[in-house]
Amino acid sequence: MLANRLSEDTSKSICLLEAGPPDRSLFVHVPLGVIRMPYHKTLNWRFLSKPQETMNGRPIYIPRGKTLGGTSSVNAMVYMRGNTLDYDDWAADGNKGWSWNDVKPYFIKAEHNEQFGENEHHGSGGPLNVTFPNETSPLERDFVEAAGSLQHPHNPDFNGDSQDGVGQHQVTQKNGRRWSTAMAYLKPAKNRHNLTVMTNSPVSKVIVKNSRAIGVELPGNNILTANTEIVLSAGSILSPKILMLSGIGDIEELKTHGIEAIHSLPGVGKNLQDHAATSIMLKTKSRTPWGFSWPKLPKYSLDLFRYILFRKGVFASHLVESGGFMRTEPNLDRPDIQLVFIPGHRAPPPKQLEVGHGYSMVAVLLRPKSRGSVTLASANPEDTPVIDHRFYEAEEDLEVILKGLKEIRRIVHADTFTKYQPTETIPGKNVQTDGELKNYIRQYGATIFHPVGTCKMGIDSQAVVDKRLRVRGINGLRVVDASIMPTIVGGNTNAPSIMIGEKASDLIKEDNR
Repeated sequence: MLANRLSEDTSKSICLLEAGPPDRSLFVHVPLGVIRMPYHKTLNWRFLSKPQETMNGRPIYIPRGKTLGGTSSVNAMVYMRGNTLDYDDWAADGNKGWSWNDVKPYFIKAEHNEQFGENEHHGSGGPLNVTFPNETSPLERDFVEAAGSLQHPHNPDFNGDSQDGVGQHQVTQKNGRRWSTAMAYLKPAKNRHNLTVMTNSPVSKVIVKNSRAIGVELPGNNILTANTEIVLSAGSILSPKILMLSGIGDIEELKTHGIEAIHSLPGVGKNLQDHAATSIMLKTKSRTPWGFSWPKLPKYSLDLFRYILFRKGVFASHLVESGGFMRTEPNLDRPDIQLVFIPGHRAPPPKQLEVGHGYSMVAVLLRPKSRGSVTLASANPEDTPVIDHRFYEAEEDLEVILKGLKEIRRIVHADTFTKYQPTETIPGKNVQTDGELKNYIRQYGATIFHPVGTCKMGIDSQAVVDKRLRVRGINGLRVVDASIMPTIVGGNTNAPSIMIGEKASDLIKEDNR
């Protein structure tokens, strides 16, 4: 995204470094490929956290995109901005220029919304195509009806006047294909004479001289120099890793790995936040929900041709078609639980795939109090950093997600779904008490892959970047990705990350006139 916006100025030369390969895989571009993308061996970093004491000693799986477009090329394509109050909180914490009224124009600038067009909440003509999916399961309507029967109102636009309620997700797709930032921004700019794109080029560290970033080091001691500035957009796991390998971070931690400290920024890698989640899974006798079974193979074969010809059928689905937001207490100023409905069969862990049909629902903790960290395992750039979420370390988080779990259980067992003859497979009907449900959350809970905050923006001692996203104390170096979020937004993080990139491009242009 930044490569596009910054290369608009033909007097500037831009070099984009991507650690992974190009985004040519069909799994990237076909929406149903989302089943494969979280586990793809070459297009995903496939991180694992350290074993989590608060999750019964289990490591947590963390997929991150490793291709052009980053995680926007491997995610579930849901377009969600978060709650407006989230951004007002950023501004109130000392980040002037990041309130909702400040960032809203950048959301609108980025967006081309096929259904809503240009209005108070949406944009038309931007690079990022936003639409409702070409194909949805009949269970999507059942979910809205079931939730409505339990007083969850229908919401036609989660990015409109209010988040509360349930409805269909809009997605970053175009003509039935994933519309990643690589498709939206990079592809139109790739032939510009002042833009160079280098894939399979992981950055080992930033080279700093006299408190100024002057270049980056690639494997094999290859050096690229920068005349103006360097922008890290490696995400909440790898941006802090690169800073620490460069000698920027907590001095005592750097010493333990034999890294020469060039600048003390103790907040690097701290403040990790993510959306913890827990699920209810059901198997059905009905084969209407999506899943794998021999009688359905002819239909799926036909669907393949429907997708090729018309971009319709199951291959056009991104699987997380609908969801919503709720408040666990009526006095809250914004929702604290996100609901995600999946109209297809999911095998109970540790399986990834099995024969059968069904549906499931996920409760997502939107505003965790718990904070984790990303630290170095060693000074070797090839070593995976140590990721420690510390999910549910704050007891309040566990109590909130428990309420969310109980509510999604009510929804998936509503009368609307009885026609599918469902049986709850996990946690199962025998898990009923609060204590049993809490243990289930710790044993099977996961994340929906929204890590943020490890290079936080702010003015306190833990802040890594200032309000213009400049690394504090280092000239010519910025961080532009989800790691700069001081607090996690109440929703999916792709759209906010694109907004951050749009705003950052203006800041960079202003500072380098």
